[in-house]
Parts: sequence; structure tokens; C-alpha cells
Amino acid sequence: MIKLYHHPMTRSLRVLWLLEELGLAYSLETPDLCLPAEGKIFAQETPMGRFPTMEDGPTTMCESGAIVEYLIERYGGGHFAPPKDSPLRAKYLQWLHFPEGTISPYLSAIHRFEKLLPETVIVMKKELDIAIEFVDQALSNSQYIVGEDFTGADIMLTMSLLSVNVLGLLDDKHTNITAYLQRLQSRPVCRKILT
Repeated sequence: MIKLYHHPMTRSLRVLWLLEELGLAYSLETPDLCLPAEGKIFAQETPMGRFPTMEDGPTTMCESGAIVEYLIERYGGGHFAPPKDSPLRAKYLQWLHFPEGTISPYLSAIHRFEKLLPETVIVMKKELDIAIEFVDQALSNSQYIVGEDFTGADIMLTMSLLSVNVLGLLDDKHTNITAYLQRLQSRPVCRKILT
């Protein structure tokens, strides 16, 4: 059985969402969220020192995007990702990794340096807004980020966009994102994991 080390205020929500969508049997370990101890980069009480950490038999992983990709490839049965020979495959891979590669670094820096470096944070917010506008434009002609089918990229992106929204960095001009988040949050599994 898959074991997920989970905390609801972390990226492990992505993995939990996918496990539920896939209908896989899993167990949850919910150790406390802790701040890194002095001189120690990772301090969570998990096998990898981070959330999420997932164990699947002998396989242990800790990067949410890699876990999502792994679970879909291993257990997706052709769902939640375009086939490898599909013209949509490259678009899927781009959007699967965009949240962590582009959005999350800005979110982390803004959160961490808001009080210490306010002038730098203003610049970071402008850069993040460019990335968010890119997402908004990509959603202008489709229900989901890769097209008309829900994929793992939507799980990855939704969690990042919800974080952007919590920080108050989405506004009225992001109409496509607003509609997208409403669609995704109406999915029964998404509602379940967010409550």
C-alpha cells in the first residue's frame, strides 16, 4: 500500500488529490509541520525530511511533481496524461512542471522576504504577475490547462494558483484563472481534500 506523509498546508495536497482521483489504496502519516532546525535543511519527521514524502513499496520520493508524474505513469491506466505519442504531451509536461519551476520560487521568496526586503518583493510580485498572466492566457480557449481533459498538470497548477490567491496576488484581470479555479474546486475530490 502507498504511504503518504501529509500535512494539509503543504504540497502534499497535490499527491493526496491524485491518489483520490486514481482510487488507489493508501495510508496517511500526518506528522507535525516543523521549521527547519538550525543547520538542518529538512526537519520534517518523514523519511526524506519533507512534505510530501511518498513510499510505494521500495520506492521513496519527495518532490510533488515527480510523485504526480510517477503515479500517473504507474497507476493512471491511460488517464490524467496524454499518451507519450500525443501532440499534447509536450504541453502537458510543460504545465506539469510550470507550477514548481516558475510559480513556486516566486511564492516562496515573496513569503520569506516580504518584511526583510520589501522593495525586492515588489519586483518579484511583478515577475510573478507576468507568469500568472501567461497562465491566464493559456486558459483562454480550454477548460483545462492542457486542453479539454483533466490531467495531473491541473492538480499541480491548481494548488499553486490557490496559494497565489491566498497571498492576494490574483485580481479581476485574471478572469480565465478565476473560472478555472471554480471548475477545479467543484470537482468532488478537490472539495474533499480542501475541507
